[in-house]
Amino acid sequence: MLLSLVVICLTAGLLFFSQTLAYYGDEAFHLLASQLILLGKTPYLDFFYPQAPLYAYWTAACMRVFGNSWRTAHMFSALLTGAAIALLAGFIRAVIPEARWRLPISITAVLLAGLNLLLIRFGTIGQAYGLCLFLITAAFRLAVKAADSSSGWLPVWAGICAGAAAASSLLCAPVAPILLAWLIWYGSHANRLKTAARFAGGAAIPFLPLLWISLGAPRQTLFNVIEYHLLYRKVGYPHYNITLADLSVLSGWLGSPQGLLLAFLSGLGVLSIAAGGEWNEASRRNLYLCIWLGAGLGAYLATPHPTFPQYFVLVIPFLSILASVGVYAIGSRICPSIRPARLALAAIGLFALGLAKSAYRQRSELHSLWPEIEQIGRVVDQVTPRNGLICADEAIYVAAHRAPPPGLEHSDAHKLRLSPSLASLLRVIPFAERDQWISEGRFDTVVMWFPSMERVNTLGLPRLYARATKVGDCVIYSGRMAAVGRLAARPAAQDTASLNARR
Repeated sequence: MLLSLVVICLTAGLLFFSQTLAYYGDEAFHLLASQLILLGKTPYLDFFYPQAPLYAYWTAACMRVFGNSWRTAHMFSALLTGAAIALLAGFIRAVIPEARWRLPISITAVLLAGLNLLLIRFGTIGQAYGLCLFLITAAFRLAVKAADSSSGWLPVWAGICAGAAAASSLLCAPVAPILLAWLIWYGSHANRLKTAARFAGGAAIPFLPLLWISLGAPRQTLFNVIEYHLLYRKVGYPHYNITLADLSVLSGWLGSPQGLLLAFLSGLGVLSIAAGGEWNEASRRNLYLCIWLGAGLGAYLATPHPTFPQYFVLVIPFLSILASVGVYAIGSRICPSIRPARLALAAIGLFALGLAKSAYRQRSELHSLWPEIEQIGRVVDQVTPRNGLICADEAIYVAAHRAPPPGLEHSDAHKLRLSPSLASLLRVIPFAERDQWISEGRFDTVVMWFPSMERVNTLGLPRLYARATKVGDCVIYSGRMAAVGRLAARPAAQDTASLNARR
Protein backbone atom coordinates (compact mmCIF):
# COMPACT_ATOMS: atom_id res chain seq x y z
CA MET A 1 0.00 0.00 0.00
CA LEU A 2 2.83 2.40 0.81
CA LEU A 3 4.54 1.69 -2.52
CA SER A 4 1.26 2.19 -4.38
CA LEU A 5 0.68 5.46 -2.52
CA VAL A 6 4.13 6.73 -3.56
CA VAL A 7 3.44 5.86 -7.22
CA ILE A 8 0.01 7.54 -7.08
CA CYS A 9 1.46 10.70 -5.51
CA LEU A 10 4.21 10.85 -8.13
CA THR A 11 1.69 10.40 -10.94
CA ALA A 12 -0.53 13.11 -9.46
CA GLY A 13 2.48 15.43 -9.29
CA LEU A 14 3.37 14.70 -12.93
CA LEU A 15 -0.24 15.32 -13.94
CA PHE A 16 -0.27 18.67 -12.10
CA PHE A 17 3.03 19.70 -13.68
CA SER A 18 1.75 18.73 -17.14
CA GLN A 19 -1.17 21.15 -16.86
CA THR A 20 0.72 24.07 -15.33
CA LEU A 21 4.44 24.28 -16.16
CA ALA A 22 5.15 21.66 -18.82
CA TYR A 23 6.11 23.14 -22.18
CA TYR A 24 8.61 22.59 -24.97
CA GLY A 25 8.61 24.46 -28.25
CA ASP A 26 8.92 21.43 -30.55
CA GLU A 27 5.80 19.77 -29.18
CA ALA A 28 3.58 22.06 -31.26
CA PHE A 29 4.28 20.38 -34.59
CA HIS A 30 3.33 17.00 -33.10
CA LEU A 31 0.05 18.45 -31.84
CA LEU A 32 -0.64 20.12 -35.18
CA ALA A 33 -0.02 16.82 -36.96
CA SER A 34 -2.62 15.19 -34.70
CA GLN A 35 -5.13 17.93 -35.49
CA LEU A 36 -4.52 17.45 -39.20
CA ILE A 37 -5.08 13.71 -38.80
CA LEU A 38 -8.43 14.54 -37.18
CA LEU A 39 -9.25 16.37 -40.40
CA GLY A 40 -8.65 13.18 -42.35
CA LYS A 41 -5.18 14.08 -43.60
CA THR A 42 -2.35 11.56 -43.85
CA PRO A 43 1.22 12.25 -42.67
CA TYR A 44 3.83 12.38 -45.46
CA LEU A 45 1.15 12.22 -48.15
CA ASP A 46 -0.72 15.42 -47.21
CA PHE A 47 1.79 17.26 -45.04
CA PHE A 48 5.44 17.21 -44.02
CA TYR A 49 6.06 15.30 -40.78
CA PRO A 50 9.63 14.02 -40.24
CA GLN A 51 8.73 11.59 -37.47
CA ALA A 52 7.39 8.07 -37.05
CA PRO A 53 3.60 8.40 -37.24
CA LEU A 54 2.15 6.32 -34.39
CA TYR A 55 2.37 9.00 -31.68
CA ALA A 56 0.49 11.51 -33.86
CA TYR A 57 -2.28 8.96 -34.45
CA TRP A 58 -2.41 8.09 -30.73
CA THR A 59 -2.71 11.76 -29.77
CA ALA A 60 -5.36 12.34 -32.44
CA ALA A 61 -7.40 9.47 -30.98
CA CYS A 62 -7.07 10.94 -27.47
CA MET A 63 -8.08 14.39 -28.75
CA ARG A 64 -11.11 12.97 -30.52
CA VAL A 65 -12.42 11.54 -27.23
CA PHE A 66 -11.15 13.97 -24.58
CA GLY A 67 -10.91 17.30 -26.39
CA ASN A 68 -8.82 18.95 -29.07
CA SER A 69 -6.26 20.65 -26.86
CA TRP A 70 -2.65 20.52 -25.76
CA ARG A 71 -3.99 19.68 -22.28
CA THR A 72 -5.20 16.29 -23.53
CA ALA A 73 -1.78 15.38 -24.91
CA HIS A 74 -0.04 16.54 -21.71
CA MET A 75 -2.47 14.60 -19.52
CA PHE A 76 -1.90 11.29 -21.29
CA SER A 77 1.86 11.78 -21.36
CA ALA A 78 1.87 12.29 -17.58
CA LEU A 79 -0.39 9.28 -16.96
CA LEU A 80 1.72 7.01 -19.16
CA THR A 81 4.91 8.19 -17.49
CA GLY A 82 3.34 7.38 -14.13
CA ALA A 83 2.38 3.93 -15.44
CA ALA A 84 5.98 3.34 -16.51
CA ILE A 85 7.14 4.18 -12.99
CA ALA A 86 4.61 1.70 -11.57
CA LEU A 87 6.03 -1.04 -13.82
CA LEU A 88 9.51 -0.33 -12.44
CA ALA A 89 8.24 -0.78 -8.91
CA GLY A 90 6.87 -4.23 -9.64
CA PHE A 91 10.10 -5.40 -11.25
CA ILE A 92 12.53 -4.25 -8.56
CA ARG A 93 10.27 -5.63 -5.83
CA ALA A 94 10.49 -9.07 -7.49
CA VAL A 95 14.28 -9.21 -7.90
CA ILE A 96 15.53 -7.98 -4.50
CA PRO A 97 16.39 -11.18 -2.60
CA GLU A 98 16.04 -9.98 1.02
CA ALA A 99 12.49 -9.35 2.19
CA ARG A 100 13.42 -6.48 4.54
CA TRP A 101 15.03 -4.57 1.66
CA ARG A 102 12.25 -4.99 -0.92
CA LEU A 103 9.98 -2.11 0.07
CA PRO A 104 12.73 0.50 0.73
CA ILE A 105 14.57 -0.35 -2.51
CA SER A 106 11.34 -0.39 -4.52
CA ILE A 107 10.44 3.08 -3.23
CA THR A 108 14.01 4.22 -3.98
CA ALA A 109 13.73 3.00 -7.60
CA VAL A 110 10.38 4.73 -8.01
CA LEU A 111 11.62 8.05 -6.63
CA LEU A 112 14.92 7.96 -8.54
CA ALA A 113 12.80 7.87 -11.68
CA GLY A 114 9.90 10.08 -10.62
CA LEU A 115 12.03 12.87 -9.10
CA ASN A 116 14.34 13.08 -12.10
CA LEU A 117 13.98 16.57 -13.56
CA LEU A 118 14.56 15.34 -17.11
CA LEU A 119 11.66 12.91 -16.77
CA ILE A 120 9.45 15.51 -15.09
CA ARG A 121 10.02 18.04 -17.88
CA PHE A 122 9.81 15.79 -20.92
CA GLY A 123 7.60 12.96 -19.76
CA THR A 124 4.70 15.40 -19.43
CA ILE A 125 4.64 17.27 -22.78
CA GLY A 126 2.97 16.75 -26.14
CA GLN A 127 5.78 14.64 -27.54
CA ALA A 128 6.28 10.88 -27.66
CA TYR A 129 8.46 10.55 -24.54
CA GLY A 130 5.66 9.63 -22.10
CA LEU A 131 4.17 7.03 -24.45
CA CYS A 132 7.61 5.61 -25.24
CA LEU A 133 8.59 5.38 -21.57
CA PHE A 134 5.51 3.28 -20.91
CA LEU A 135 5.93 1.10 -24.02
CA ILE A 136 9.61 0.27 -23.52
CA THR A 137 9.08 -0.46 -19.82
CA ALA A 138 6.07 -2.66 -20.62
CA ALA A 139 8.06 -4.44 -23.36
CA PHE A 140 10.85 -5.07 -20.86
CA ARG A 141 8.49 -6.50 -18.22
CA LEU A 142 6.67 -8.67 -20.76
CA ALA A 143 9.92 -10.00 -22.25
CA VAL A 144 11.13 -10.97 -18.77
CA LYS A 145 7.93 -12.95 -18.21
CA ALA A 146 8.00 -14.43 -21.72
CA ALA A 147 11.47 -15.91 -21.20
CA ASP A 148 10.15 -18.29 -18.51
CA SER A 149 6.56 -18.74 -19.65
CA SER A 150 5.01 -21.24 -22.01
CA SER A 151 2.35 -18.71 -23.01
CA GLY A 152 2.49 -17.89 -26.69
CA TRP A 153 0.97 -14.45 -26.23
CA LEU A 154 3.50 -12.89 -23.86
CA PRO A 155 6.28 -12.59 -26.49
CA VAL A 156 3.75 -11.27 -29.00
CA TRP A 157 2.65 -8.52 -26.61
CA ALA A 158 6.27 -7.76 -25.71
CA GLY A 159 7.01 -7.38 -29.41
CA ILE A 160 3.95 -5.17 -29.95
CA CYS A 161 5.07 -2.82 -27.15
CA ALA A 162 8.67 -2.66 -28.41
CA GLY A 163 7.53 -2.13 -32.00
CA ALA A 164 4.98 0.50 -30.98
CA ALA A 165 7.71 2.43 -29.14
CA ALA A 166 9.85 2.53 -32.30
CA ALA A 167 6.80 3.38 -34.44
CA SER A 168 6.10 6.29 -32.07
CA SER A 169 9.68 7.58 -32.02
CA LEU A 170 12.75 6.31 -33.84
CA LEU A 171 14.70 7.07 -30.66
CA CYS A 172 13.38 3.74 -29.34
CA ALA A 173 14.66 1.72 -32.32
CA PRO A 174 17.28 -0.33 -30.36
CA VAL A 175 14.79 -1.69 -27.81
CA ALA A 176 13.24 -4.37 -30.02
CA PRO A 177 16.58 -5.81 -31.31
CA ILE A 178 18.01 -5.88 -27.78
CA LEU A 179 14.96 -7.69 -26.38
CA LEU A 180 14.97 -10.11 -29.31
CA ALA A 181 18.66 -10.94 -28.81
CA TRP A 182 18.09 -11.40 -25.08
CA LEU A 183 15.14 -13.75 -25.65
CA ILE A 184 17.23 -15.86 -28.04
CA TRP A 185 20.18 -15.92 -25.65
CA TYR A 186 18.38 -16.43 -22.33
CA GLY A 187 15.02 -17.90 -23.25
CA SER A 188 13.97 -21.47 -22.53
CA HIS A 189 16.03 -23.68 -24.85
CA ALA A 190 13.03 -25.67 -26.06
CA ASN A 191 10.99 -22.64 -27.06
CA ARG A 192 13.51 -19.85 -27.66
CA LEU A 193 13.25 -19.76 -31.45
CA LYS A 194 9.46 -19.94 -31.34
CA THR A 195 9.41 -17.22 -28.68
CA ALA A 196 11.75 -15.04 -30.75
CA ALA A 197 9.60 -15.52 -33.86
CA ARG A 198 6.47 -14.52 -31.96
CA PHE A 199 8.24 -11.46 -30.56
CA ALA A 200 9.42 -10.42 -34.03
CA GLY A 201 5.92 -10.90 -35.44
CA GLY A 202 4.45 -8.76 -32.67
CA ALA A 203 7.07 -6.05 -33.22
CA ALA A 204 6.07 -5.79 -36.89
CA ILE A 205 2.37 -5.13 -36.16
CA PRO A 206 2.71 -1.44 -35.08
CA PHE A 207 4.48 -0.67 -38.36
CA LEU A 208 1.48 -1.67 -40.48
CA PRO A 209 0.14 1.95 -40.59
CA LEU A 210 3.58 3.11 -41.77
CA LEU A 211 3.59 0.36 -44.41
CA TRP A 212 0.12 1.39 -45.54
CA ILE A 213 1.18 5.04 -45.89
CA SER A 214 4.35 4.04 -47.76
CA LEU A 215 2.32 2.15 -50.37
CA GLY A 216 0.58 5.39 -51.32
CA ALA A 217 3.57 7.72 -50.82
CA PRO A 218 6.83 5.73 -50.97
CA ARG A 219 9.16 8.66 -51.75
CA GLN A 220 7.60 10.93 -49.14
CA THR A 221 7.71 8.21 -46.48
CA LEU A 222 11.36 7.44 -47.21
CA PHE A 223 12.29 11.12 -46.91
CA ASN A 224 10.32 11.84 -43.72
CA VAL A 225 11.31 8.71 -41.81
CA ILE A 226 14.89 8.07 -42.96
CA GLU A 227 16.42 10.56 -45.38
CA TYR A 228 15.61 13.67 -43.33
CA HIS A 229 17.33 12.25 -40.24
CA LEU A 230 20.41 11.09 -42.15
CA LEU A 231 20.96 14.20 -44.27
CA TYR A 232 18.91 17.16 -43.05
CA ARG A 233 19.02 17.21 -39.24
CA LYS A 234 21.56 20.07 -39.35
CA VAL A 235 19.03 22.33 -41.04
CA GLY A 236 18.50 25.48 -38.98
CA TYR A 237 21.99 25.44 -37.42
CA PRO A 238 24.11 27.25 -40.08
CA HIS A 239 26.29 29.12 -37.54
CA TYR A 240 26.21 26.48 -34.82
CA ASN A 241 29.06 24.10 -34.02
CA ILE A 242 26.98 20.94 -33.70
CA THR A 243 29.90 18.71 -32.75
CA LEU A 244 30.77 20.88 -29.75
CA ALA A 245 27.10 21.04 -28.82
CA ASP A 246 26.87 17.24 -28.93
CA LEU A 247 29.94 16.92 -26.71
CA SER A 248 28.38 19.39 -24.29
CA VAL A 249 25.19 17.31 -24.14
CA LEU A 250 27.08 14.04 -23.65
CA SER A 251 29.20 15.52 -20.85
CA GLY A 252 26.31 17.45 -19.30
CA TRP A 253 25.66 14.79 -16.66
CA LEU A 254 29.01 15.69 -15.08
CA GLY A 255 27.52 19.03 -14.04
CA SER A 256 24.23 17.56 -12.87
CA PRO A 257 23.93 16.43 -9.24
CA GLN A 258 21.18 14.00 -10.22
CA GLY A 259 23.18 12.69 -13.18
CA LEU A 260 26.30 12.13 -11.07
CA LEU A 261 24.41 10.34 -8.31
CA LEU A 262 22.51 8.18 -10.79
CA ALA A 263 25.73 7.27 -12.61
CA PHE A 264 27.56 6.44 -9.37
CA LEU A 265 24.78 4.27 -7.96
CA SER A 266 24.22 2.57 -11.33
CA GLY A 267 27.91 1.72 -11.49
CA LEU A 268 27.71 0.12 -8.03
CA GLY A 269 24.63 -1.78 -9.18
CA VAL A 270 26.38 -3.16 -12.25
CA LEU A 271 29.37 -4.27 -10.15
CA SER A 272 27.04 -5.97 -7.67
CA ILE A 273 25.20 -7.82 -10.45
CA ALA A 274 28.47 -8.93 -12.08
CA ALA A 275 29.83 -10.15 -8.75
CA GLY A 276 26.91 -12.54 -8.28
CA GLY A 277 26.64 -13.37 -4.63
CA GLU A 278 23.03 -13.14 -3.45
CA TRP A 279 21.54 -12.84 -6.95
CA ASN A 280 19.92 -16.01 -8.23
CA GLU A 281 20.22 -16.95 -11.91
CA ALA A 282 16.84 -15.54 -12.96
CA SER A 283 17.39 -12.21 -11.20
CA ARG A 284 20.88 -11.77 -12.66
CA ARG A 285 19.59 -12.61 -16.13
CA ASN A 286 16.81 -10.03 -15.86
CA LEU A 287 19.12 -7.40 -14.43
CA TYR A 288 21.58 -8.04 -17.26
CA LEU A 289 18.75 -7.11 -19.62
CA CYS A 290 18.51 -3.77 -17.78
CA ILE A 291 22.21 -3.24 -18.40
CA TRP A 292 21.85 -4.14 -22.08
CA LEU A 293 18.92 -1.79 -22.55
CA GLY A 294 20.53 1.09 -20.66
CA ALA A 295 23.87 0.76 -22.48
CA GLY A 296 22.34 0.11 -25.90
CA LEU A 297 19.88 2.97 -25.71
CA GLY A 298 22.49 5.35 -24.28
CA ALA A 299 24.98 4.58 -27.06
CA TYR A 300 22.31 4.92 -29.75
CA LEU A 301 20.95 8.21 -28.39
CA ALA A 302 24.45 9.67 -28.53
CA THR A 303 24.63 9.15 -32.32
CA PRO A 304 22.04 11.68 -33.68
CA HIS A 305 23.76 14.80 -34.97
CA PRO A 306 22.72 16.98 -33.22
CA THR A 307 21.62 15.14 -30.11
CA PHE A 308 19.68 16.69 -27.21
CA PRO A 309 19.52 16.06 -23.44
CA GLN A 310 15.82 15.09 -23.52
CA TYR A 311 16.57 12.07 -25.72
CA PHE A 312 18.20 10.41 -22.73
CA VAL A 313 14.97 10.45 -20.73
CA LEU A 314 14.36 7.03 -22.30
CA VAL A 315 17.32 5.58 -20.38
CA ILE A 316 16.01 6.71 -16.98
CA PRO A 317 13.81 3.65 -16.19
CA PHE A 318 16.73 1.27 -16.57
CA LEU A 319 19.25 3.50 -14.81
CA SER A 320 16.81 3.88 -11.91
CA ILE A 321 16.60 0.11 -11.53
CA LEU A 322 20.39 -0.26 -11.62
CA ALA A 323 20.86 2.67 -9.22
CA SER A 324 18.42 1.15 -6.73
CA VAL A 325 20.40 -2.09 -6.96
CA GLY A 326 23.46 0.02 -6.17
CA VAL A 327 21.73 1.32 -3.03
CA TYR A 328 20.93 -2.26 -2.07
CA ALA A 329 24.60 -3.22 -2.62
CA ILE A 330 25.69 -0.47 -0.21
CA GLY A 331 23.32 -1.72 2.46
CA SER A 332 23.85 -5.47 1.99
CA ARG A 333 27.62 -5.51 1.40
CA ILE A 334 29.35 -2.24 2.30
CA CYS A 335 27.30 -1.17 5.36
CA PRO A 336 25.30 -4.26 6.42
CA SER A 337 24.48 -2.76 9.81
CA ILE A 338 22.56 0.18 8.42
CA ARG A 339 18.79 0.10 8.48
CA PRO A 340 17.17 -0.22 5.03
CA ALA A 341 14.77 2.69 5.57
CA ARG A 342 17.58 5.04 6.65
CA LEU A 343 19.74 4.20 3.64
CA ALA A 344 16.78 4.61 1.28
CA LEU A 345 15.92 7.97 2.82
CA ALA A 346 19.54 9.13 2.53
CA ALA A 347 19.69 8.22 -1.18
CA ILE A 348 16.30 9.77 -1.89
CA GLY A 349 17.19 12.89 0.09
CA LEU A 350 20.41 13.44 -1.88
CA PHE A 351 18.52 12.94 -5.12
CA ALA A 352 15.80 15.38 -4.04
CA LEU A 353 18.47 17.99 -3.23
CA GLY A 354 19.84 17.42 -6.72
CA LEU A 355 16.34 18.00 -8.09
CA ALA A 356 16.08 21.29 -6.20
CA LYS A 357 19.47 22.48 -7.46
CA SER A 358 18.76 21.49 -11.09
CA ALA A 359 15.30 23.07 -10.97
CA TYR A 360 16.79 26.32 -9.66
CA ARG A 361 19.36 26.35 -12.46
CA GLN A 362 16.65 25.74 -15.07
CA ARG A 363 14.03 27.95 -13.44
CA SER A 364 13.75 30.16 -16.55
CA GLU A 365 12.74 27.08 -18.58
CA LEU A 366 10.16 25.83 -16.07
CA HIS A 367 7.48 28.08 -17.46
CA SER A 368 4.65 27.16 -19.82
CA LEU A 369 3.97 29.43 -22.77
CA TRP A 370 0.67 27.69 -23.52
CA PRO A 371 -1.52 30.23 -21.64
CA GLU A 372 0.08 33.07 -23.63
CA ILE A 373 -0.20 31.07 -26.85
CA GLU A 374 -3.87 30.40 -26.16
CA GLN A 375 -4.43 34.13 -25.65
CA ILE A 376 -2.71 34.80 -28.98
CA GLY A 377 -4.80 32.07 -30.60
CA ARG A 378 -8.02 33.70 -29.38
CA VAL A 379 -6.98 37.07 -30.81
CA VAL A 380 -5.96 35.48 -34.12
CA ASP A 381 -9.30 33.69 -34.31
CA GLN A 382 -11.15 36.96 -33.67
CA VAL A 383 -9.31 39.12 -36.22
CA THR A 384 -9.18 36.54 -39.03
CA PRO A 385 -12.19 35.85 -41.26
CA ARG A 386 -13.56 32.33 -41.22
CA ASN A 387 -12.08 31.61 -44.64
CA GLY A 388 -8.96 33.67 -43.93
CA LEU A 389 -5.41 32.49 -44.29
CA ILE A 390 -2.93 32.74 -41.45
CA CYS A 391 0.87 32.74 -41.47
CA ALA A 392 2.05 31.61 -38.04
CA ASP A 393 3.95 28.84 -36.32
CA GLU A 394 2.47 25.50 -35.36
CA ALA A 395 1.58 26.46 -31.79
CA ILE A 396 -0.63 29.33 -32.97
CA TYR A 397 -2.50 27.06 -35.39
CA VAL A 398 -3.03 24.57 -32.55
CA ALA A 399 -4.30 27.21 -30.10
CA ALA A 400 -6.49 29.01 -32.66
CA HIS A 401 -7.88 25.74 -34.04
CA ARG A 402 -7.04 26.98 -37.52
CA ALA A 403 -5.61 24.81 -40.26
CA PRO A 404 -2.43 26.15 -41.89
CA PRO A 405 -2.32 26.75 -45.63
CA PRO A 406 -0.92 23.71 -47.48
CA GLY A 407 2.86 23.64 -47.24
CA LEU A 408 3.09 25.65 -44.00
CA GLU A 409 2.48 22.80 -41.54
CA HIS A 410 6.10 22.57 -40.31
CA SER A 411 8.24 25.62 -39.54
CA ASP A 412 11.63 23.96 -40.02
CA ALA A 413 10.59 22.63 -43.42
CA HIS A 414 10.85 26.17 -44.83
CA LYS A 415 14.62 26.00 -44.30
CA LEU A 416 15.16 22.86 -46.39
CA ARG A 417 17.00 23.33 -49.67
CA LEU A 418 15.26 20.91 -52.00
CA SER A 419 14.71 20.68 -55.71
CA PRO A 420 11.39 22.23 -56.79
CA SER A 421 9.99 18.83 -57.75
CA LEU A 422 10.93 17.23 -54.41
CA ALA A 423 9.66 20.24 -52.42
CA SER A 424 6.34 20.03 -54.26
CA LEU A 425 6.12 16.29 -53.63
CA LEU A 426 6.85 16.72 -49.91
CA ARG A 427 4.41 19.67 -49.56
CA VAL A 428 7.19 22.00 -48.46
CA ILE A 429 7.21 25.75 -49.14
CA PRO A 430 10.75 27.25 -49.17
CA PHE A 431 11.52 30.06 -46.73
CA ALA A 432 12.03 32.63 -49.47
CA GLU A 433 8.74 31.77 -51.14
CA ARG A 434 6.86 32.05 -47.84
CA ASP A 435 8.37 35.50 -47.28
CA GLN A 436 7.39 36.50 -50.79
CA TRP A 437 3.79 35.49 -50.07
CA ILE A 438 3.87 37.61 -46.90
CA SER A 439 5.23 40.65 -48.74
CA GLU A 440 2.56 40.22 -51.43
CA GLY A 441 -0.16 40.35 -48.77
CA ARG A 442 -1.56 36.93 -49.52
CA PHE A 443 -2.33 36.21 -45.86
CA ASP A 444 -5.23 37.72 -43.93
CA THR A 445 -3.19 37.53 -40.71
CA VAL A 446 0.54 37.30 -40.06
CA VAL A 447 1.81 36.35 -36.60
CA MET A 448 5.42 37.07 -35.66
CA TRP A 449 7.39 36.41 -32.46
CA PHE A 450 9.92 39.07 -31.40
CA PRO A 451 9.73 40.88 -34.77
CA SER A 452 12.59 43.23 -35.56
CA MET A 453 11.75 46.50 -37.30
CA GLU A 454 14.18 45.63 -40.08
CA ARG A 455 12.31 42.41 -40.90
CA VAL A 456 8.90 44.05 -40.49
CA ASN A 457 9.86 46.81 -42.94
CA THR A 458 11.51 44.37 -45.34
CA LEU A 459 8.29 42.39 -45.57
CA GLY A 460 6.27 45.61 -45.86
CA LEU A 461 3.87 44.70 -43.08
CA PRO A 462 2.98 48.32 -42.05
CA ARG A 463 1.70 49.13 -45.56
CA LEU A 464 -0.15 45.82 -45.92
CA TYR A 465 -2.04 45.63 -42.62
CA ALA A 466 -4.08 48.19 -40.74
CA ARG A 467 -3.62 46.65 -37.29
CA ALA A 468 -0.60 45.47 -35.33
CA THR A 469 -1.81 43.87 -32.10
CA LYS A 470 0.82 43.04 -29.49
CA VAL A 471 0.13 40.08 -27.23
CA GLY A 472 3.04 39.25 -24.96
CA ASP A 473 6.13 38.79 -27.12
CA CYS A 474 4.08 38.36 -30.27
CA VAL A 475 2.72 40.85 -32.81
CA ILE A 476 -0.38 40.02 -34.85
CA TYR A 477 -0.74 41.86 -38.15
CA SER A 478 -4.32 41.86 -39.44
CA GLY A 479 -6.79 43.93 -41.46
CA ARG A 480 -5.39 43.84 -44.98
CA MET A 481 -5.56 47.25 -46.57
CA ALA A 482 -5.39 46.32 -50.25
CA ALA A 483 -6.85 43.70 -52.55
CA VAL A 484 -3.82 41.61 -53.46
CA GLY A 485 -3.11 38.09 -54.64
CA ARG A 486 -4.29 35.28 -52.41
CA LEU A 487 -3.45 31.65 -51.89
CA ALA A 488 -6.10 29.10 -52.67
CA ALA A 489 -8.30 29.57 -49.60
CA ARG A 490 -10.85 26.85 -50.03
CA PRO A 491 -8.92 23.86 -48.51
CA ALA A 492 -7.71 25.88 -45.51
CA ALA A 493 -11.21 27.24 -44.89
CA GLN A 494 -12.75 23.79 -45.01
CA ASP A 495 -10.08 22.46 -42.65
CA THR A 496 -10.64 25.32 -40.19
CA ALA A 497 -14.37 24.67 -40.17
CA SER A 498 -13.75 21.00 -39.45
CA LEU A 499 -11.35 21.82 -36.61
CA ASN A 500 -13.85 24.15 -34.98
CA ALA A 501 -16.54 21.49 -35.29
CA ARG A 502 -14.31 19.17 -33.24
CA ARG A 503 -13.49 21.68 -30.47
